Amino acid sequence: MKRNLSLFAVAFVVLAIAISCAASGHMTDDLSQVSSQDPATSVATVSEPEPVVEEDYSWYEPVDFMSTPEPVDSGWTSDVWNCAAVGTNGATACSNPIAAQIGTQILEQGGNAVDAAVAMIYAVGLLEPAASGIGGAGQMLVYLADQDKYINIEYLTQVPSNARIGETDTDGSSNPPSVQSIAIPGVVHGTLTALEMYGTMTPAQVLAPVIELAREGFELPPRWNSNLDGRYANISSYEYTLNLYTDEGFFYEEGDIITNEDLADTLELIANEGIEGFYDSDFTDMMVDYIQSLGGILTHEDFANYKTVIREPLVTTYRDHKVITVSAPTKGGVALVEALNIAENFDLASLGFDNPTTVQLKAESFLLGCKDGVSFVSDPAYYDMPIDTITSKEYAAERAKLITPNQKMRTASAGKLQVSLTETGEKVKKGDVFDPGGTTHLVCMDKYGNVVSTTNTNGQNFGSALAVPGTGFVFSAHLMLFDNQGFRKVDALLPGAKTSSTICPTIVADENGKPVLALGSPGNWCTCSATFEAIINYVDFGFDAAQIVNAPRTYRDYMTSKSIYVENYSLETYKGLLDMGFDVIGSDISAGYSSHVGSLAAVEVLEDGTFRAVGDHRRYYGASAY
Repeated sequence: MKRNLSLFAVAFVVLAIAISCAASGHMTDDLSQVSSQDPATSVATVSEPEPVVEEDYSWYEPVDFMSTPEPVDSGWTSDVWNCAAVGTNGATACSNPIAAQIGTQILEQGGNAVDAAVAMIYAVGLLEPAASGIGGAGQMLVYLADQDKYINIEYLTQVPSNARIGETDTDGSSNPPSVQSIAIPGVVHGTLTALEMYGTMTPAQVLAPVIELAREGFELPPRWNSNLDGRYANISSYEYTLNLYTDEGFFYEEGDIITNEDLADTLELIANEGIEGFYDSDFTDMMVDYIQSLGGILTHEDFANYKTVIREPLVTTYRDHKVITVSAPTKGGVALVEALNIAENFDLASLGFDNPTTVQLKAESFLLGCKDGVSFVSDPAYYDMPIDTITSKEYAAERAKLITPNQKMRTASAGKLQVSLTETGEKVKKGDVFDPGGTTHLVCMDKYGNVVSTTNTNGQNFGSALAVPGTGFVFSAHLMLFDNQGFRKVDALLPGAKTSSTICPTIVADENGKPVLALGSPGNWCTCSATFEAIINYVDFGFDAAQIVNAPRTYRDYMTSKSIYVENYSLETYKGLLDMGFDVIGSDISAGYSSHVGSLAAVEVLEDGTFRAVGDHRRYYGASAY
């Protein structure tokens, strides 16, 4: 009998380190014990030395990732597992090996990187539905080789037109999450827009292998039950959702075949009828009617008015490389650029990778960038924001002065900058109705020179937990990310505003602007920190794609500014961070995924023109090439 218990908790070990100063023994200076009656025979007595207490570090095992540049086998029994691959015609990496292979299949059929990336987005939504899917959001960064141009395709979720500050119930943490926390999904609109503008294949061609997989089924993926475990109470609030992802309420067992016929039908609708079929049709009415029957506020007009936005990406330099990432409304891209600009003020290469000062300087640089991203970045249609200032080298140089090598930063705060509502924002804030125009990462490079780096998200695992019967997917609860009380400088619950997330899909280019590395990570603010560290490791320390994925990572807690999460560096680095005053929390790489350090997917172009794709073994990622 299968059990609906906590069987597959996410495995990670958190190890707290404490160093105590040992008191060494010494000769006493007190000679009062010397006998005055018989000085010839009396001797001074001394105290016994106190024993030296040695801290036990027998538990600690650093990772020799440099001598094993290829990722270790995750242990998944499927014969399609591969977390590293090299090819001459194209390569992919993402959160599931089957999805990576589907991407490569599209490339082999003559599709380009955009075609492959779109197929992978839908495949990951099927295979890892907790993290992303067509009820969620995303940002896509594209390099078009024939135009030598970078494109930022933004399809984040959107606030419904009927949302009101202080009136709409946006509590996405309740059980189940409030139905009013559901935002207008953007994935279908964004991916089909990307295909139409920059792809070479039709939606039917791209979605065909995903539809087939949904109908024929796939073996239970490694993280399926662990994702369910933490959200089982929410999922079980809706009978349809529960049956969609469990075996009649019980967890699937290893080797079980999972199908999703309803999602296959929905994808066929999308393949045949395109954007209109999902956003302005009877299918739209079915979704809206059901959500409204439960108290939701989405309308048909909200879907019909949704727009994908083509934005200018952010571009900076780090040493002799260019770094291209996504811009606002996403906070992560802005924070990434600022953090890199700050770190550039320190000679990290001379310090070396496994050095406590290096770790400290990286952590403090990220923290300062993170603080500004949180405080000043939101939807540019509604806010005038100092992004040009935040991402400038001059501003970063001033922020870098707040960091003292080998000394923990006492306080870390956002810069003294101003942000204000635009005319549109003012209009919405006054109450006028304005008609609005958990996370995975994947990367792809093709033989034509095109590159895609894209991050897609449901927010928290399984989003709102609500799936409309017959659709086969869950909606996000992204309205929980907005300020529903008007306390913050940015992110107010303004009708029509796009979600401001932490995602930051990124491409690293050489000094001439040609892509050499595409990468990114899921995981709240570790999407930014993992990408940030990977770029530094690639540029400053010469790591290849496998090494940046396998190397120990850190995460500076931006909320408390006290803790630093550190994977398996050398013991000397651990102790050095403790000496600086950090609250060090050890995170064991071998224990698997930790939400504090993310999970990278990366593809690089080697000097001979071949591609190396690497998926993170921490989260059972996959890679494929041909």
